[in-house]
Amino acid sequence: MEHLLDISLTELAKLYRNTEVSPVEIVKATFERQLKVEPQLNAFISLTEKEALQQAKEAEKHFLRRESVHILTGIPFSAKDLFYTKDIRTTCASNILRNFKPDFTATAIKKLLENGAVMIGKNNMLEFAYGVVHPDFGKTNNPWDLSKTSGGSSSGSVAAVASGIGFFSLGTDTGGSIRIPASYCGVVGLKPTRGLVSTHGVFPLSQSLDHAGPIARNALDAALVIETISGCDSEDPYSLAGKITAVDIENFYASINKRIGILPERQLGGLTPDVRSVYKNTLKHVQSLGWEIEEITIPGWSQTEDIIMNVLLPEAAQIHKQWLDRKKEYATMTYHQIEMGMEKKAVDYLDGLLSLKKYTEDVTRLFKSIDFLLLPTVAFAAPAEDPVIGSSEEDEMVFTGPFNISGHPAVTINMGFTENGLPVGMQLVAPHFRDIELLQAAAQLEHLRAVKLPPLIGKGV
Repeated sequence: MEHLLDISLTELAKLYRNTEVSPVEIVKATFERQLKVEPQLNAFISLTEKEALQQAKEAEKHFLRRESVHILTGIPFSAKDLFYTKDIRTTCASNILRNFKPDFTATAIKKLLENGAVMIGKNNMLEFAYGVVHPDFGKTNNPWDLSKTSGGSSSGSVAAVASGIGFFSLGTDTGGSIRIPASYCGVVGLKPTRGLVSTHGVFPLSQSLDHAGPIARNALDAALVIETISGCDSEDPYSLAGKITAVDIENFYASINKRIGILPERQLGGLTPDVRSVYKNTLKHVQSLGWEIEEITIPGWSQTEDIIMNVLLPEAAQIHKQWLDRKKEYATMTYHQIEMGMEKKAVDYLDGLLSLKKYTEDVTRLFKSIDFLLLPTVAFAAPAEDPVIGSSEEDEMVFTGPFNISGHPAVTINMGFTENGLPVGMQLVAPHFRDIELLQAAAQLEHLRAVKLPPLIGKGV
């Protein structure tokens, strides 16, 4: 049974429809695996076992009656613990909200549940998605090497998917918080077009930079999830009305010819030798597909960290000012960053918003001559601990943050491994609302690299 936890979402959906396996069996097996590996991973804050089994039983009835249902029916998933879930704890991995039970469910989760997906629990994360582990919730370990971090802030979500505990998860990405941990754990992480997925019912970090999106095993699985959760939401003031292409499963892997933009070598100087090697191999894969490669310059690239800090710090501080008298309940560094935001000048924040708009326009213009950008996701593989936001020594966001500013869809896929066996992700970026085409391009590259299971699972857990 347990090997079925490691197949793709689409493969499982086919087995369901042929009644070769039951959603109840799969959900029970998922919880069994979670029980075995959770002490080593620390990927979950809350489980919803009772509700999940009931949802699985309902899904099973549809398949036994041979009814036509959504492809996600009966598929187990989890969600980062800042997505509101009615009457179920939503802690944001902080003592501030340790006992908080929302009175409504986030739009994205609501859409999944309405289409028959089965939520198994809420994932551990960095406190309030702000780049720091709260000591009372603890670090989520990397299933490829338990001495390494799984990354953040969507730490438990990526560790769960990489370990076969659920077939996908929902995370959030403000400077790379889906893509960075997905790179560290060897899974697919999509930061969609800004405004494509509703953030109604998602606790914010920075409203101008926040994105919600899927973490999955492969590009097609991610496409099916983003298709389900996307759409304009009147409850979300940041939601946009643009539409994405429908997923064509039968032709998803069809060959495509594309023009790929890459960064100048001078902007890749910080890559570790392992990451550089995987990047060079990926370029060879690109050439083998017949895609054209063109070196491009992104205007304003060197200012992107300043833009993020000028926007993120004050927006986060405004959200948290209500709890400034509860300093001891925060992790020390989280509270310090809130204080930094309180000290930001209004003129810096307004300059940040103006720069965000201009940078978005500059990146958008690039896509008149290229179809996608290709660049590393992170300059290094998973470290032992999560670097602090804005760290000059280990800047995780140098390749991811720029596209939170511009709002363009960006996906990371595993394209190789370090000498020590840690995954290395590469990132593709597309024009606004070309999320499905982006994932189709990612799928082309996926087929050219080795697929492995994390040692934690490969040992037979």
